[in-house]
Amino acid sequence: MNLKKHGNLILKLSLFGHFLEKDEVICGYNALKIETVYFAKELLPHLMASTERSINDVLTSVPEKDKKQFITTLSRLMNSAILVPNNYNETEYLKSVQQCFPNKPNVRVMVMHMTDYCNLNCRYCFIEGAIKPDYQRRIMNTETAQATIDKFAEIIGNKKFPKKPSIVFYGGEPLENFSTIKFSLEYLAKKTKSGTIQKVDNVIITNGTLITDEIALVLKKYKVLVAVSLDGPEEIHDYNRVFHSGKGSFAKTMNGINCLQRHGIKPSVACVLSKNSLPHMEEILHFILGDLKIDSLGFNHVSIIPNFNEYDPEYEEQCAAAIVRSQEIIQEYYPNVYERRMNNKMYNFFNRQLLHSDCTGCGEQMSVSTDGQIGICQGYMGSRKTFNNTVFNADANPNNDPVFQEWSTRSPLNMPECYNCIALSTCGGGCPRNADFLSGSIWNKDEAFCFFAKKAQTWMIWKKYQNLNQ
Repeated sequence: MNLKKHGNLILKLSLFGHFLEKDEVICGYNALKIETVYFAKELLPHLMASTERSINDVLTSVPEKDKKQFITTLSRLMNSAILVPNNYNETEYLKSVQQCFPNKPNVRVMVMHMTDYCNLNCRYCFIEGAIKPDYQRRIMNTETAQATIDKFAEIIGNKKFPKKPSIVFYGGEPLENFSTIKFSLEYLAKKTKSGTIQKVDNVIITNGTLITDEIALVLKKYKVLVAVSLDGPEEIHDYNRVFHSGKGSFAKTMNGINCLQRHGIKPSVACVLSKNSLPHMEEILHFILGDLKIDSLGFNHVSIIPNFNEYDPEYEEQCAAAIVRSQEIIQEYYPNVYERRMNNKMYNFFNRQLLHSDCTGCGEQMSVSTDGQIGICQGYMGSRKTFNNTVFNADANPNNDPVFQEWSTRSPLNMPECYNCIALSTCGGGCPRNADFLSGSIWNKDEAFCFFAKKAQTWMIWKKYQNLNQ
């Protein structure tokens, strides 16, 4: 530090600056720049004194043995914009960051709703729980499927994307309409071969209970990525994931997983951590990763649905802690396993890459209903909110739709109430639909997700310190 240049400055804590304490160590963190500065706890009072008096004045009260470390640490805190001059314009820097993102839709993911019907009656289902009593259930026919795929091919064209485009077969339970899925895969293969659609990933999200050898062979033939919903061992899984008769679905789900594995398909697992399963998180992990040899999974919390699943901050905090704890277990026992929620955040933090949005609905995704309506989020299927067009309209393009355009700008980086959050650049804002259901606007925070984002960020900061000192 040049004391002649900076010695008379009085500093302030940046809007994006945070200090965390663990044992005898302090971490200064700039949540916008994703920069960390670790130092001894005993220096903090002197460093914070620079927000009340000039640096030169503070330096006179620093013990001689600590002065060199004080100057070095303060220089690093200033270089990382954690402590900044009083006249530092943080909003101008934020604007420069905001301009790094397009803030407009660029759809690359399409969710195809194959059916509104499901053979299960899961107690926490955010699709079923949001369906209105007068909703008309349908299954997607081949005509609609073909028009849907043609529309998606037109939208993505030959554009290059940060990630490969994908089509997700969804429901209800999509395998209730396997004939149309098979038609769609065959049609996609023909279009890919003829060059009328660029190569896409095909994904299916299924409860696994309807998988047969015939279905597994088709999924394998077309290299479909399969995600199976499994909440853990039988007693845990069957608490919420039941048939309409009330009977648990575990045995049928396991038959499906075993069938996939017999045919050389490595499914990923989607696991909901409900209130009753949270105390058994470690057992769930060892069952899925150890016993079943699954190497990719994603934990989910129970979605918020008005008059169905209400917001419960105590549950959300416990769920967040469990997901963070799961990463410690994974790193100790299953280091090659990918867990979507934590791994995504770790990638952004350790590579210092800002996450604009956690949800692909914020500019990257379109959902198509069973009758061909185009919307953003499958969570609105029961109300058709955001579903403003149809695949049968030649002029329909979600990239030009005002609702899609608004959603594409939703990011913590564009939400002032998030600016002073420690997870600002790694959060992604959670679920806009949850925010809407909780508060009536996608522009308010997804309070449920905040618990996880903050806990994950704090854990990553100290994980980095641990890694640096190993």
